[in-house]
Amino acid sequence: MNAQRLQLISSAVLATLLVSCNAGPALQAAGPAAANRTPVQDNTAGTFDAKGNSQIQLMVTVRNAAELKALQANAKKLGFTVTKSWPQINAASLRLDKFGAVGTLSTTLKDDFGVLTAQPAGRIVLEAEPNDPELGNQYGMQLMNVVKAWETQPGKAAVKIAMIDTGIDLTHPDLKDKIVEGYNATAPGQSVADDNGHGSHTAGIAAAAVNNGAGVIGVGGGCSIMPVKVLSNGGGSEESIADGVIWAADHGANVMSMSIGLYKRSPVFEKALQYALDKGVTLVASAGNSNKENDPTTAPHLPSTYPGVIEVAATDANDKKASFSNFGKTVSVAAPGVDVLSTYMGGIYKKLSGTSMACPHVAGLAGLVISQNPGIKPAAVKSIIERSAKDFGAAGFDPIFGFGRADAAKAVATTRR
Repeated sequence: MNAQRLQLISSAVLATLLVSCNAGPALQAAGPAAANRTPVQDNTAGTFDAKGNSQIQLMVTVRNAAELKALQANAKKLGFTVTKSWPQINAASLRLDKFGAVGTLSTTLKDDFGVLTAQPAGRIVLEAEPNDPELGNQYGMQLMNVVKAWETQPGKAAVKIAMIDTGIDLTHPDLKDKIVEGYNATAPGQSVADDNGHGSHTAGIAAAAVNNGAGVIGVGGGCSIMPVKVLSNGGGSEESIADGVIWAADHGANVMSMSIGLYKRSPVFEKALQYALDKGVTLVASAGNSNKENDPTTAPHLPSTYPGVIEVAATDANDKKASFSNFGKTVSVAAPGVDVLSTYMGGIYKKLSGTSMACPHVAGLAGLVISQNPGIKPAAVKSIIERSAKDFGAAGFDPIFGFGRADAAKAVATTRR
C-alpha cells in the first residue's frame, strides 16, 4: 500500500506535518520543489520568497506590554499593521505595507525601538499523495495495552486534548460526540472543519469514541477533543501556530498534541510553548520524519526539542524503529507510527504513517494519566510516561526509542490518584 506523505515544507523554515512511509528521508525528496517555488500569496502570512521567508510579515518579541503598545502606536509611521498581538508572551505579528521591506523594518525595530527579536515568518505548505482507505486491526492499541489501561482509567471528558493540527471532521461518527469548543487560528471566527485529513486522523488516534459501534478507538478513551486549526489546505504560518497554542492554553487544554515541525529556532513559538507549560498544559510533539538526529542547539525541531515537551519517535508493528523517524537525545518515548488506522475526513478511515501518528498515541496516554490524577504537573506526566515505557534498543535511555515504547497500562497503573 502506498504511504501518504503530508508535509509542511519550506527550505528556510522547514515545517512538517510529519507523515511519510516511503524509505528514505521524505523531507529531502520534497525539498527541491520547495526551493524552486516562486512567490505566492497566502491568505494567512502574506507573500513568500522562494526560500519560504515572508516578504511582508515579521514575527517580533519585546520585553514588556509597554513596548507592545509602542509598536501599535508607531505602526502607521513605520509602515506596518499589527495583525496579532500576544501580551501573554510579549510578542506580535506584523504585516508590512510595503512588499519586501522586512529586512529594513527588522533593523529599524531592533536599532531604534529595542525589540528583542524580529524575523520573517516562515511559510508552511501542505503537500499530500492520497492513500487507499483500509480497515484493519489497530496494532498500536494492542502493543500499548490500551484496553487494559482502561480497566484502571478509561479517561474523563473533563480532560481536554487539544489537537494543534488541520482541524477535524465535525460529523465523523467516531469524533462528533467527543468535540468541545475549538478555534481556527488560520481564520478566527470560522469553522474548525478539516480540509486536509491529517487533523481528523490524529484526533482519532488520540481520543476516538469508545463502545459506540463504529470504526476505531482512541487511546484517550473518554477524554474530550479540542480542535485547534493552525493549518489549512492552503497552508499556515508561525503566527497561526503560536496563536493556536496560546488560545488552547487559555481555554482549558490539559494536553496538546502537535504533529508539526519547524526546523529552526523561533522566539515567538518558543515563548508560546513555555506559556502553555507554565499554565500546566502537557505538551506532546512528533519527532520528525527525516531520519535524522534532532538536537535542541545544533539541529532544532520545534516543538519537539523544546525543554519540557514529550518528543515522540515512531515504531512499527514489530517494535522496530520506523525508517523515517527522527531520533536524538531529546526523544522521550516511541509509539506506533507505521500503517496506523484511524479516522479521516469524509467519515471514513485510513491507514497513515509518520511520527504524526506516533504523537497522538502518547497525547491520548497523557490524557489518561491526567484523568487518573487531575492535579498532576506536566513534568510529572512526562516522567511517568518515560519511566513506564517498555525498553527497546540499548538498555535504558537511547536516542532511537528514548526511554522505550509507550505502555498505557503501566503508565496509568503507576499514576497516583
